[in-house]
Amino acid sequence: MQHNAATNSVYLNNAATAWPRAPGAVAAILRELENLPVHPGRSVSIARDVCRLCRDRLASLLNVPDANRVVLCQHATQALNLAIHGFSLKKGDRVITTCTEHNSVLRPLVHRSRSMNVEMIVLPLVASGVLDETAFEEALSKGAKLVVMNHVSNVTGIINDVGRYFAMARESGAVTLLDASQSMGRMEVNPIALNADMVAFTGHKGLLGPPGTGGLWVSPDITLEQTQVGGTGVRSDLLTHPEEMPIRLEAGTPNTPALAGLAAALDWLTTQGKSHLARERELGERLFNDLRNISGIQIAAPDVRDRLFGIVSFAFERWSTEDAGCILESSYGIACRSGLHCAPLIHEALGFGPEGTIRFSLSGFNTQADIDYALRAVREMAA
Repeated sequence: MQHNAATNSVYLNNAATAWPRAPGAVAAILRELENLPVHPGRSVSIARDVCRLCRDRLASLLNVPDANRVVLCQHATQALNLAIHGFSLKKGDRVITTCTEHNSVLRPLVHRSRSMNVEMIVLPLVASGVLDETAFEEALSKGAKLVVMNHVSNVTGIINDVGRYFAMARESGAVTLLDASQSMGRMEVNPIALNADMVAFTGHKGLLGPPGTGGLWVSPDITLEQTQVGGTGVRSDLLTHPEEMPIRLEAGTPNTPALAGLAAALDWLTTQGKSHLARERELGERLFNDLRNISGIQIAAPDVRDRLFGIVSFAFERWSTEDAGCILESSYGIACRSGLHCAPLIHEALGFGPEGTIRFSLSGFNTQADIDYALRAVREMAA
């Protein structure tokens, strides 16, 4: 394999953002930009409504019957903020989350807990690196209004057993919010099967779409308060924001070029997704298993097998994480992620704080040659 350090010849940062995008996504964005602008709900046109198209595709992927329960967002962070700040909480209520969460969950919860004097319970891990189920049951026994949990850790790739945890949460009377940022498009995300009342996700990771896209599915049993209001293009006679979904939680001009790209990516995944994900898993398992045999590095939660193998984090024994990340990129041309990955609590729980880890994250567009090269780089640095 010819390597040119001036360019990132191996891209291993798909947990941050997917690259390349799904075939057809970039062309769809360009078409939308080149065509006469159409503002869904705001103008009369025979052109297709990309918002409706995207909403329908996402509802089909989630296997939910009503596409109007899918709110189109700019990213998972916006979706999580809509859910957390829009959910009805009062002084003294308790919210349960986990130490594996991304800051897109942790920060809105901390802001909400401080402004409303809400108690925030953060679940720890057991020694292996999975969530402490006993601590969860104990927290539920004291009462909780909301449970927020990620489907897949963006640091370890570990898949949380959210269906079981959310079933227990619902039994106790809590509402459940799933962060599917890493799982959407990479494994089945069915809110009904997972006992999720709300699901937040992004379009630029596993869905292989462009940045600036994402969504929030809200159960018909849940009504969120409106935290952003403004122009909608419909019901302009009202001085208050419309109440009906999905426009209840949407305001402003939608990013139609990006949504056109996401719709195209979803179409590609419908036909090619299964084989794409099979390649990712095959490559990821090989990377994970071979990294485990390299002395001089430490893998985060190496013994947990219920994981997305496309995500693996580790640290070098002889290099600082910051230096190792710089060397991998500048000397080897490997685009990866170093640091805390916006998830500080899990690094602390696993013993990788405060420096964090190196994270390799794959997609089905990677090759065996990419894995060979990355493993060679790690071996040389570890030695």
